[in-house]
Amino acid sequence: MTTPPRPPLWMSIATLICAIAIVGTNALLLSPLVQPVGASLSASPTEVLWAASGYGLGVAAAALLIAPLGDRIGSGRLLRMALATLTIGFIASALAPSLWALIGAQVLCGLAGGAALPSIYTMAAVIAPKGREARTVGAVLTGWTLSLVFGVSLAAWSADLLGWRMIYGALAAFCGLVWWLSGPLAQLDEPGETATSPLSALRVPGMTRGILASVGLMLSFYATYSYTGAHATVNLGLGTAQAGLLPLTYGLGFGSAVFLAPFLDRIGLGRAASAIFVGLSVVYLSMGLTGDRYSVLLGLAVFWGVLQHLALNILVARLTALDPRQRGAIMGIYSTTTYLSVFAAPFVGGIGYQIFGFMGSVAISALLTGLAAVEALSLRRSPPRLSPTAGPDAPDAPA
Repeated sequence: MTTPPRPPLWMSIATLICAIAIVGTNALLLSPLVQPVGASLSASPTEVLWAASGYGLGVAAAALLIAPLGDRIGSGRLLRMALATLTIGFIASALAPSLWALIGAQVLCGLAGGAALPSIYTMAAVIAPKGREARTVGAVLTGWTLSLVFGVSLAAWSADLLGWRMIYGALAAFCGLVWWLSGPLAQLDEPGETATSPLSALRVPGMTRGILASVGLMLSFYATYSYTGAHATVNLGLGTAQAGLLPLTYGLGFGSAVFLAPFLDRIGLGRAASAIFVGLSVVYLSMGLTGDRYSVLLGLAVFWGVLQHLALNILVARLTALDPRQRGAIMGIYSTTTYLSVFAAPFVGGIGYQIFGFMGSVAISALLTGLAAVEALSLRRSPPRLSPTAGPDAPDAPA
């Protein structure tokens, strides 16, 4: 039996970028569409955002319970199944006759997104050539930039011209196209002989510390990000459009970090981890100290995006290297903790914000990334685990 030809690397990367962009766009889409959706479905803004909550819960549940299936049937196949389901969810959202129908459609999208994200991260590790792991993962992660800078912004602008239902219809068409393009990825699957589970993944050496590091990174990000809009509009008295410049500049910084990924491969992810987390702590504290000058805050947001991208790159590479046989389950747990961090961040950041204002939120974020920097020091003492030459496929590549 002949082995099917491996698709070009650029095509695989482009497909995974588009898949992340679709999932990320839907996660952020309802916020700018609250008014037209509410007017169409006779619902309040709070009720419309119930659909966003339903999406988040669906993602968390699927990432934990469905993602391990990728280790059994192959992550490429699971990704295609998730994209097909996501297409159906978008169509159902576009045709939703009531609020509860929209909530149900978004829960379905969440289940699909929760299965898709771990599969995307796993496939990024599968397609990465030896010595180019950071560059490959970094390129795939730019899908989040596309969703933030282009996907949501373009959708919000187009909604005034085409209506919110057409936005979901366009997402369905784009998702269907990506499903068709993802066919070659399934040919790279090497399904496992046994099914994995969240419990078996948690027993992998280094998994607990890896997940704690991911909680520190994601909770620190959302604890500050959740209050940037309130700081800009309430504390600084700026308009909504001006407040939107901060996530835009952050997204541009996040995307530009892809050009720095080769340096991670060159010096080793383990050696770079502590410095990057320390850099994040410095940026957070600087944002708090200069928060009354919005122009400076925008400049710092660029560095924030760059360092967040590099830290996320290291984290994904670290987790996918733990056990190649259980990548689906491992990345499923990662995605679950990410969305639980999204849920918890407003409360965690709010503790500092209510007492010290914006400085309180960023101080909490700086503390969390500082702790992550201390934990990452151990990675410097084990270079084979995260070095450019010991990639995710290395048989002796635990944490």
